[in-house]
Amino acid sequence: MTENLQETTRAQRDEFIAAEKVRSNEIQKYVAAAIDRLSTAVAVVGFLGPIVSMANSEIDHRSSFYIVQSTIMTSSVVLSYGLHLYGRIQLTRGLE
Repeated sequence: MTENLQETTRAQRDEFIAAEKVRSNEIQKYVAAAIDRLSTAVAVVGFLGPIVSMANSEIDHRSSFYIVQSTIMTSSVVLSYGLHLYGRIQLTRGLE
């Protein structure tokens, strides 16, 4: 009787551990997807925003305006790529 109880307890523990691992994987996938969506938003806003601003301007801007816009575009692409890599790391960590 004791052995049967121990086997049942062990089976329940193993089932709980498996369920917890599945839950953890799903959370990691959700976090990775959210970070990847954020990286896409940063790329779109930070890269296309200055392009639209420069294309729609009727005012003759100084060269410093274009330098600032180029800096914004470059930094947004770098930040977006960094967020994408971080999301990938989170996904890899979740699938281990």
